[in-house]
Amino acid sequence: MKNVFKFTKTLVLATLLFSFSCSSDDDGGTVVINLQNLEVSIDENPNNGDIVGTVQSNSNSSLNFSITSQTPAGALAINANTGELTVADASLFDYEANTMITAIVAADEASNQATVTINLTNINEIGDYNHGGIVFWIDPTDNSKGLVCAVTDQSSGIRWHDTVQPTITETTSTSIQAGSTNTDLIIASLGSNFAAGVARSYNGGGFNDWFLPSVDELKEMSYNRAEIDATAANNSGTALIAEPATVSNGYWSSSQQSNGGSVYLVNLLQAGENGAYATNFASVRAVRAFN
Repeated sequence: MKNVFKFTKTLVLATLLFSFSCSSDDDGGTVVINLQNLEVSIDENPNNGDIVGTVQSNSNSSLNFSITSQTPAGALAINANTGELTVADASLFDYEANTMITAIVAADEASNQATVTINLTNINEIGDYNHGGIVFWIDPTDNSKGLVCAVTDQSSGIRWHDTVQPTITETTSTSIQAGSTNTDLIIASLGSNFAAGVARSYNGGGFNDWFLPSVDELKEMSYNRAEIDATAANNSGTALIAEPATVSNGYWSSSQQSNGGSVYLVNLLQAGENGAYATNFASVRAVRAFN
């Protein structure tokens, strides 16, 4: 009799469990759809249509995405079916104007909105005010390296030396990225009381590695004079001297025509160099390298 009672209890319990299970399956659970925030970092100056990222959700079904707000306005576009974000106005992805792009994304079926944050990474560009000065040359093999010039002249009239054609320990170079070495040679041989010393003593941006530029470095400044002048004007600086060629309208380079010879002066209006006696008076605009 006890065995029959146990069997009956087991059968009733199994029946109840089965009924409860079926009832739960039939009711079905409601899935709450959530959108995930998106934060990415990209280089400035992308192209229109470039993919920035995709707003994700926990739904396996198709959603209807939209941007409800964004700063600055018009920067982003979204694929309504996938949540994929693309660049709508590349001009707004300029680090100097906007270091960050933000947006709020919604989906009709979602219980929340997603916050989108796009951090822009600064890429060195001609005319940027960075690294203590104004970028005027970028290494074509490595965008993280280049040259900047000071925002103002360090002198509007100083001699290269008090000897007409001074001799230094080694021959200077006219090439890009030679100015710093040239300046070291000049100061070691001739002292720091003249053009090279004035450039070296400049400490703009808190940097102490400024130098007198080489001929080719000054020419690069001439080629990018408009950008330099515009940035200087916006940062309490002064425009480069660019007038018809005379000694007083030129900038001293750190390059001699030959060791013991005349020194190259560069006219930034014409991007041309001419030899001059070191005892002439001319201008100095210091330069430094960044990497």
